[in-house]
Amino acid sequence: MVAGGAGNEFMARAQFWFGKQLVDRGWSIAVPISPDGKPFSHSNAYLFPQLIQSLHNTHQLIPSKPLLVGISSGGSAAIAIAAQTPSQYLGVVAIPGRIKANADILPMQGLPIYLRVGEHDPFHWNRKLNEVTAKLETAGAKVNAALVPEARHIFKIDWEQLEPWLQSLNSARR
Repeated sequence: MVAGGAGNEFMARAQFWFGKQLVDRGWSIAVPISPDGKPFSHSNAYLFPQLIQSLHNTHQLIPSKPLLVGISSGGSAAIAIAAQTPSQYLGVVAIPGRIKANADILPMQGLPIYLRVGEHDPFHWNRKLNEVTAKLETAGAKVNAALVPEARHIFKIDWEQLEPWLQSLNSARR
């Protein structure tokens, strides 16, 4: 799980409610903390495969590709990280998330991306949802994107929509 903001411990703790909900559904969660207060993004995407290998070396985890998950700028970072090495990830959940218009994206070879943005997002990420979706799909990602009615920037997860999507990933990795 990629924390938003500066990726520091405060932001990780503030957003761990989503990680807890994933753990309650059988997922293992790791939340890296930025040692220098710099947010996670494409510029430090190279750290994630190292982190994942380290986790597999020290914990008994299912030997599969990890799912990148993030909220707000953490969702954006999760997309940016996956865009640098898409073959290394099972998928991305960005609630919400976005990418910059000039972002470099490698061919995403069907990488599943679950993207949700609040209909009334005060940062106007809702206005760019179609553009972001189109850019990801042009790169080959399999995007499940939608506006969340009446929601602002951070909102309650609709597990009736997300859980079947997650289950499809579990089925694909078996």
